[in-house]
Amino acid sequence: MRSIRARFEPCTAALLASAGVGLAAVPLGCSDALKAPFATAHADVTPMRGGTLRLAHWSDVRNLDPHGQGDAVGNQAVTLLFDGLVDFDRDSHVIPKLAERWDVEDEGRLYRFVLRQGIVMHDGGELTADDVKRSIERSLHPATPSLTRSYFSGIVGFDAYTSGKAEHLEGVVVEGRYVVSFHLKEPDAAFLSIMAIPSARPVCATAGNRFSRGWLPCGAGPFKLQTGGWQRGASLRVVRHDRYYDPGATYLDAVEWTYLMLPLPQRFRLEDGALDMIIDPVFADYARFIGDPRWKTLVVHLAANTIHGESMNTRMAPFDNVEIRRAVAAAIDRDSYIVNRENMSPANQLLPRTIPGFDPSWACPPRDEAAALEHMRRAGYPFDPASGKGGWPRPIPYVVSARSGDEATAQLLQQQLARIGLRLDLRGVSWPAWQAIAERIDGAPMVPWGNQADYPDASAFFDQFTTAAIDPEASNNVAFYSNPGYDAVVARARHEMDPAARHELYRRANDMLCDEAPWAFTWAQRDVVVHQGYVRGFEAHPIWPFDVRRVWLDRGDQALQHALGGGLR
Repeated sequence: MRSIRARFEPCTAALLASAGVGLAAVPLGCSDALKAPFATAHADVTPMRGGTLRLAHWSDVRNLDPHGQGDAVGNQAVTLLFDGLVDFDRDSHVIPKLAERWDVEDEGRLYRFVLRQGIVMHDGGELTADDVKRSIERSLHPATPSLTRSYFSGIVGFDAYTSGKAEHLEGVVVEGRYVVSFHLKEPDAAFLSIMAIPSARPVCATAGNRFSRGWLPCGAGPFKLQTGGWQRGASLRVVRHDRYYDPGATYLDAVEWTYLMLPLPQRFRLEDGALDMIIDPVFADYARFIGDPRWKTLVVHLAANTIHGESMNTRMAPFDNVEIRRAVAAAIDRDSYIVNRENMSPANQLLPRTIPGFDPSWACPPRDEAAALEHMRRAGYPFDPASGKGGWPRPIPYVVSARSGDEATAQLLQQQLARIGLRLDLRGVSWPAWQAIAERIDGAPMVPWGNQADYPDASAFFDQFTTAAIDPEASNNVAFYSNPGYDAVVARARHEMDPAARHELYRRANDMLCDEAPWAFTWAQRDVVVHQGYVRGFEAHPIWPFDVRRVWLDRGDQALQHALGGGLR
């Protein structure tokens, strides 16, 4: 899923101290006051075209291919570079995009899409039904490192194609230059929503029919990659696609990112007008912005569609023992993870509150240290808290993205699990390395992980724990959890068209996850964007965390001077 997440938190000492972890000092830079934001240049609200939106991120882009292993960093640009046949509006409804319409036949087993004619892709070619079929086959090919391949398992011929036994995907049929149909084995309540995600989006002919890591992104979105605009490890610049089918869809001339910029410099540059927007500020800065009346209205809380947890690799010791996984789930104090964080809340089930199907009665058992110790005893590794004797005999590697906020919660987790006889060996690695390790079947026994909705349906979360979501190198199921009973329930839920029956099936699936604990759910999160006063039109989207298609810039003279290279205030 695109929901691979990490948070950056340089003021870790402040967080840990507030949670009861003794640290001697708080890092410098955690208490300075904010400068005033730049004001808009005009009182009216008529959008103006032009300008470059400037952003930054503390990490680097892993990939800009919508069919490959995506992440939250790259997907900020991917959703601007590529359009799908359909998309979501701001009420989470599916709407036409590259397809002007669709029909559903055969009791939900056939979806026929009619493309808009004359859509010009970034390379100048016209989008046709052949491009759609080629792109879907490229996305689902077994050589493509896709995290979302299993979402499309209902397409006729999926198993034969993804196993390499068939050259083409039987269930995707070109019916004419602008008509393509998808034939499903069974009705799928989520299929239309799935067609909106990046891995279903058409790519230019230059992409070929097989994934290639050297390919430069080229699609049919409202922005395109500027020639020479991607400097890996440094920056990315996308510019408006002037031949986009909807010429009034965007106002910005360009969007550019600077990568590997630490959060504190990001905040300073935002204040000075050298950045226009920052995404997911660290907690200390978030508190400053939300507490400053001048900035409070410029803080935008995004959709609460992210869930986090401690993922345990069920194929590696000690977490191949279900009793130890249950012990972990019972030992974690979720409240300590989110202390003083207004944009986070404890999580006790798989679904975030904003996803249809969320039910507060689905709660997993709460923290219970006595129960955790009993699970350790049943696992065959009893632990005596008074003497510190017993428990799992060896340190357990816990891999975390270095200098991220997960390092802070990792230290809390380390203390809490030590009280039941599980001793974590914290290992910090780079963001790309952390993702690669977590997605590999023999990568790490335990990692922090988070998932953000790819589409507004419960299946976007439950499907990630199915056996079909396991891949040896690029797994969406990072717990490598396999339970045929769970698979059967989730499959039935995908094909069940009655909402009440579907709800009950997902409740059963949630109960299985609570019992077998491939994850210990920890918190739900609302991401945050802070922007300058002259950035107008930015609104939270229910699915895409970074939707700037309708953003426009209204810089005054001072802000414009800085944007063009003038001095700081």
